Amino acid sequence: MTKRYVYTNQKGGCTKTTTAINAAVMGGLCGKRTLLVDMDGQGNSTWAMGYSPDYLEHTVYTVMQGTSTLQQALKPTYFDPKTGIFFDPGDTRTMEALGIATLGEARRGPDLLPNNILAGSADSELQDNPTWGILLRDLLAEFDARYDEIHLDTNPSLGKMTVNALYGGTDVVIPMTPEAWSMQGMIQLVRAVVQAQRANRQLRVAGILFTRIRYTSHQDVMRLVRENLLPDINGQYSDLHLSYFDATIHEGVSYGEAINNRTNVVLAHPASSFALEYWRFYVELLGKTQGSGVTAAMETYKRLFQLYQTALEKKQARKQVRTEAGREA
Repeated sequence: MTKRYVYTNQKGGCTKTTTAINAAVMGGLCGKRTLLVDMDGQGNSTWAMGYSPDYLEHTVYTVMQGTSTLQQALKPTYFDPKTGIFFDPGDTRTMEALGIATLGEARRGPDLLPNNILAGSADSELQDNPTWGILLRDLLAEFDARYDEIHLDTNPSLGKMTVNALYGGTDVVIPMTPEAWSMQGMIQLVRAVVQAQRANRQLRVAGILFTRIRYTSHQDVMRLVRENLLPDINGQYSDLHLSYFDATIHEGVSYGEAINNRTNVVLAHPASSFALEYWRFYVELLGKTQGSGVTAAMETYKRLFQLYQTALEKKQARKQVRTEAGREA
């Protein structure tokens, strides 16, 4: 069965888009057929995959409305194998700047169902459609034979686009920056998931992924979530089995640099600590959800970790040489 991973949290800035993109890319690097669905009217995932949202006529939202077909909206993605930068295959100027003469010199990324600002009116425009909650689910059913994994990036709300993702998903990932405000909104998010499970019996929660970790206070909040909040939630909703990922994602400038360049840390900095954290998450996600390709993902993680270790040892050796040279001077 095709896994449909929904990345959701009504709070913005918690790396839903970053996590969805990296996971879709990692699945592709493991040889799987992956699809990234942008359910956010801001179109951040769409932009990150090389396309300009404002110029797109056909999107996942227009397909949901019935004014476009899936084939009209579905986009292939391509990236430069040297830099990991994604580009629109119709943008010859960007291809020339990257030194790519033909698409045969590029690598395919995940397929994309894009989105743009038109979806910002979904809450009002879909209201009169009595089946608005399952519009996406019916569309994705056509893709089950085509893809191994579908990754759905949602907007920072619990509106109709996010509910459609929950009704159409199989597993929910909750990226959470460990701060007090995030904790306060968790109960509301859990209620939305529980309500979605009544209409989507296959929906499960993979867990909370702590992201953008930087401060000591973040560690304190993580402990409160693990020791207090999760037991309280599971006490109220005994069938939910809400848990957390052992893998965590730390804050770093590499993310901003990658986003600005239309790439991601998994491609731009494959042997960095940041990429390794995402690979650890991806391996754990597959294990938690009985996803396919666990062995390939683990082997990739081990190979990149070895490269990271080798680079770290070389750096420490150079530092030692400089220190000894300074003492002799």
